[in-house]
Amino acid sequence: MSQNFTIETPMGEINIPYSEDKILNLARKIMKASEGDPNLLEEAVVDYLGITDIDNTEADWIFWEENKVPIYLFDFMGWIENDFIVEEKFGLSMSKRKKTGIQFHQFDYPHGKEKMPIRATYFVKRKLDDARFVIDFTPLDGLHLEMQIIYLPEIRIGDFHQQYEDYATQKGILKNNTVNAKLQFIQIDEVGWDDVVLTPEQRKGLDKNIVKFIENIDLYESKNLPTSRGCLVTGPPGTGKTLTCSAIMNQIESTIIYITSEDIQERGQIAELYDIARKVSPTIMVVEDIDTLGGIDRTKGGDHPILGEFLNCLAGVESNGGVVTIATTNYPEYLDKALVDRPGRFDLRLDFGLPDADLRKYILRKYLSNFNHQNIDLKTIIKDTEGMTGAHLKEMVMMAYMECLEVSGYKKNTKIKQKNLEDSLKIIKTNRAKWNHYKGKDESISTFHG
Repeated sequence: MSQNFTIETPMGEINIPYSEDKILNLARKIMKASEGDPNLLEEAVVDYLGITDIDNTEADWIFWEENKVPIYLFDFMGWIENDFIVEEKFGLSMSKRKKTGIQFHQFDYPHGKEKMPIRATYFVKRKLDDARFVIDFTPLDGLHLEMQIIYLPEIRIGDFHQQYEDYATQKGILKNNTVNAKLQFIQIDEVGWDDVVLTPEQRKGLDKNIVKFIENIDLYESKNLPTSRGCLVTGPPGTGKTLTCSAIMNQIESTIIYITSEDIQERGQIAELYDIARKVSPTIMVVEDIDTLGGIDRTKGGDHPILGEFLNCLAGVESNGGVVTIATTNYPEYLDKALVDRPGRFDLRLDFGLPDADLRKYILRKYLSNFNHQNIDLKTIIKDTEGMTGAHLKEMVMMAYMECLEVSGYKKNTKIKQKNLEDSLKIIKTNRAKWNHYKGKDESISTFHG
């Protein structure tokens, strides 16, 4: 804006032509000259967007924490390749005053390793409408990533973000893959129904409420029915809770988020994971040991804000459409009634108690069927294993096999004998007695989870 600047002097008023824009441009030139080398990013933006000054642009920033970078960056680059034309790309120094090579980092993905740009500037044109964007990636403090998006004022940046989110939810790397609470890809142990000891009623409940529910989720949605379910799996350590979760995860093609109590330490983590789960649904949320979420010991009483957050996520304001939650606990008696006895939170409950004599016989025969064995009489062993879990019985067979292997000189066709089982049973009993002795002295010792 131009105007006259008036100065009073003994000789009268002097009018000096004054332009604020020209003064500001002069100030910028002086500042750039004092800084030394020109800002190459600004020069490239001005040239690419066809403008006269960097101030004629708008800018938006995205910041990704280190643990989110591999997934979000993979999806972003896939979206750029799918919906844009990359017209130019190069690397710049941190000060943006020197050209460098593009800096890449290699990340691990379910399909293998891939290099992704972490310090680079991309000049892209959207295929839909030829809108141009300059996207500048800068790594911060390790592998945190800041992304600056520069564009012309007439462009609706909200549409840009929404289009990226739509791509990520429909075609992103999280779909039908498994991650932990830190969004790191993990492998599920190959476990089938034959590896788990379930009653017919338990198997039917899991099929109806989880497996078949997810496979036919569109039918429920078409009838305006809720498309979220909850399953609570309870029982002492070693009774097969984790094994059952693994078997379920192997039956279904869906996104899986696997959470352990140690992974959740701060408020907001659970809510954020449920938000991700909803976006990439159908999703199975497996939450191990909910009684110790956030490090709290529920056996000592008291509430915890993280457990409260979990309750709200299960049946709060946000709809969990397409999300099935499977939670395990060793101590259901210490959980709030509002958690375990309210539809919409947990619709199915599976209680895994200690196996009775018939079930112990079945479990032992099942594990022994994988080995050569000779003259095994299970009657006394079944009686002497009262109070033991399936995990104890599995370990007993494992130890018996290790012993007979050692005695035979590690021959492949070695056979488990009665004595091998009896010896391993004695060791397990001794170890349990020692554990109970020390646990009685110090109740703060945590139990083994299973």
